[in-house]
Amino acid sequence: MDGNGGPEWARMLRVAVWRAYSVGHYGKSLIWYSSELLFAYFLTEACGLPPRAMGAVLAVSLVINGATDMVMGHMLRRRAATVPAAARLHVLGSVLAGASLLLFLATGLVPAGWRIPYALGTGLLFRLTYALYDVPQNAVLGMVAGDRARTALSALRFVGAGLATLSVAVAAPLLLARSGLEQARAFAAFALVLWVLGMASAGWFWWAARRGLALEPSVPTMTRPLLSQFRFPMALAAVLAAEFVLSATASVFTRLEPYFAATVLTSSLARGTVMACVAIGGLAGQPLWTLVVDRHSPLAAFRTSAAAAITGALAFLVFGAHSLPLTAAAAGLLGTGLGGMSMLLWAAAGACAVSPAMSGHRLAPTQVFGLLTLCIKVACAVAILVVSEILVWRTGDRHTVVSALGLILPMTILPSLGAMLCLVLTPRLRLT
Repeated sequence: MDGNGGPEWARMLRVAVWRAYSVGHYGKSLIWYSSELLFAYFLTEACGLPPRAMGAVLAVSLVINGATDMVMGHMLRRRAATVPAAARLHVLGSVLAGASLLLFLATGLVPAGWRIPYALGTGLLFRLTYALYDVPQNAVLGMVAGDRARTALSALRFVGAGLATLSVAVAAPLLLARSGLEQARAFAAFALVLWVLGMASAGWFWWAARRGLALEPSVPTMTRPLLSQFRFPMALAAVLAAEFVLSATASVFTRLEPYFAATVLTSSLARGTVMACVAIGGLAGQPLWTLVVDRHSPLAAFRTSAAAAITGALAFLVFGAHSLPLTAAAAGLLGTGLGGMSMLLWAAAGACAVSPAMSGHRLAPTQVFGLLTLCIKVACAVAILVVSEILVWRTGDRHTVVSALGLILPMTILPSLGAMLCLVLTPRLRLT
């Protein structure tokens, strides 16, 4: 709670620049979660790529994207050293990444013989341009001084991400219900809408950052490296390891979700409900986890959110092919748990940006988050290769029960194991 009797995240939300930052994160997350949720399905179903070709296209592009994040984080360590400077680069990235996304999602309109090289080329272009969109905006989290303010801003980021996931989940059934050329055109139109929203939200953040950040004394920001103020609540290596494990395992669920919706669930309403519940859980859980942090500790919040993720995943395993209400509830609980764990790990990465992180040297926020997103995207590349093998295994399987289990087992067991491994890493995370 802040001095005015309200939660810290509510105080941050009253500041114009952080409201705009949250909306900017919503626009960016629309594009990221579209790639997470729909790219694999788009390439196999809308474009007709074989599962292993799809896996190769996405995995290569993700690894290159992660490496670009790390390089760009180093290159921008001075150019994105302040919030307004980071916001300006974020706007430029929104223009380039949105245009690249539109080109990629037009793959279904390209002649069949050219689709694989076209998808690979435009997918790589999207990943490269997305780094400029992503890294400066992420680095802002490392420019906020004070653990409570940083955790609150991380929660606001995940609220924006949850709303973006919910938006994509609502749109996905409309895209999945189409076929052939009609579906390819729908994907292209969807990309155009995301591009416009991304540019508008990034522009608002840049305008707010230029106009008023220096006039907001209630929100502390890091202006110079005062070593006496440094605090290092987590080891950066442990944060990176935990985020890698969590991203790799959770991404399997995310990438198989459209296949589960299309093959196991029988109606557009059921598909939209289950996909939306994951997003709603991640969104609704953020105030809860910040409250647990305020009243207890980050360690308690992390352990509780991991327990929620494990419980939700196992419940999804039990009820996934049998009961829509229970499946939706399990999906919501899983989203709540995964959202809490991710929020706390991102807040911890922000803390590393204001502390001596490696060999006594202070890393710039862009460098810290370049490393973090490198780990996340390499983890996602591993996940997409796993997903492609699962899809190959299911090829030609005409038994509904086996098909359902072939999706539900990896969707649930892997996130459970990921959350358990993160709990094993908890003593090294130094969350307290």
